[in-house]
Amino acid sequence: MTKYFHEAIEEDQKILDIGLKQSRLHKNERLAREKGMIRLFTPAEEQILRDGLNEDNYSTHDILMMGFNEEQILRRMDEEEEEDKIERFKQREKEEQEALEEVARKAREEEDDA
Repeated sequence: MTKYFHEAIEEDQKILDIGLKQSRLHKNERLAREKGMIRLFTPAEEQILRDGLNEDNYSTHDILMMGFNEEQILRRMDEEEEEDKIERFKQREKEEQEALEEVARKAREEEDDA
């Protein structure tokens, strides 16, 4: 079946958008690795580093809140990693259970045939 240009271009654009997104993600990961960082700084974090953490620019409350926010980000990242590990463990456990059930079913079939 012949595709019209506007149908083909929409599909191509979706693929190109995915490729661009992945390219930017890989670039950020590479830049972070080159700088020895876990992730790149956000614009707000970069501004803090440029200004410096002196009392003229920030109050004690602001400095403490920045630390609190960073801790929350790190904690959320740790929780997401932990959830991924649990999900992978449950999936592996389910696959093993299905394999055991399959072996048991085959054994029962062999006993019935004999």
